[in-house]
Amino acid sequence: MSMKTKTTFALLALAVLAASCAGPSFNNQIQKDQYDLLAEESFMRYNTNRLQAMESPKRDFISLALVACHQQKIAKGQGMLEEKMHQNKTNPFYWNALGTCYSLNKDYPKAIFYYELGMEATRASNKDMNDSQKKLAEAVISNNLGLIHLVFKRFNEAYDAFKKANTIVPSYFTPDFNMAQLYIEFNENNKALDILKKLEAKNNEDIDLLYSLALIYFRQNDMDKSFSYISKIQRDYLNRADIVGLYAYNLMRKNRLEEAKAILEKRTYAAEYNKRNELILDEVNQKIKDTPKEVPVPKK
Repeated sequence: MSMKTKTTFALLALAVLAASCAGPSFNNQIQKDQYDLLAEESFMRYNTNRLQAMESPKRDFISLALVACHQQKIAKGQGMLEEKMHQNKTNPFYWNALGTCYSLNKDYPKAIFYYELGMEATRASNKDMNDSQKKLAEAVISNNLGLIHLVFKRFNEAYDAFKKANTIVPSYFTPDFNMAQLYIEFNENNKALDILKKLEAKNNEDIDLLYSLALIYFRQNDMDKSFSYISKIQRDYLNRADIVGLYAYNLMRKNRLEEAKAILEKRTYAAEYNKRNELILDEVNQKIKDTPKEVPVPKK
């Protein structure tokens, strides 16, 4: 292979990596609260075991219904909510939960309908709810409407919804995190970095936060910082389909070729990542092939 061909190949792999390394999915599963910045705010990244641990009879019926819907027991969750509709007509968190169950079932028109009822409830008189609770409900619903906008690639509307949620309750981390992912999607890396560095101070072990920071520094060609952040990710997650390509590329840049090869060959990736990871693996194999072999010194 000529030097020109090898250089072209390397640039191709790099371009594919940069283009396909969007921010993390909004619903990647995380095994422990320790690695989930949003653990107190959202069940979205809870895995099966974490959801099962939430099934305590001591929890309120709205939380239990949401757990059921996140477990894809949609009918169960909706049933738990609908049987108590009359008593909860002025509770915006109730309507948010019902909207979320429909959203998880991909019935977005009904989800929006119930979210809008929730918004109306935040403006209604409710002696059982103070102003800060109403503001939190409005922020949560606005964030969830933003997620529906994302499904339909209405990115401006999604951003506006996340921004509104953050403005209403600045201490609510989820819309901040979601805005950062939108900035990453559109290569607004410095804006994403501003948000993520603040969130890092709240939880510096969050898997998707660390991956996002590693990706941003990779895009900025600061490979030392990129490697530093991706190396902080708990090892169980380094094989995740959206993380492994960036991790392997970092290893390759550190000339840790056999490690990069091993991690890329270890598993089958989701289809959206296949081409990217195959290109990186091809480049790793070529570098291994081109590395001069040590000639053993003959014994005297």
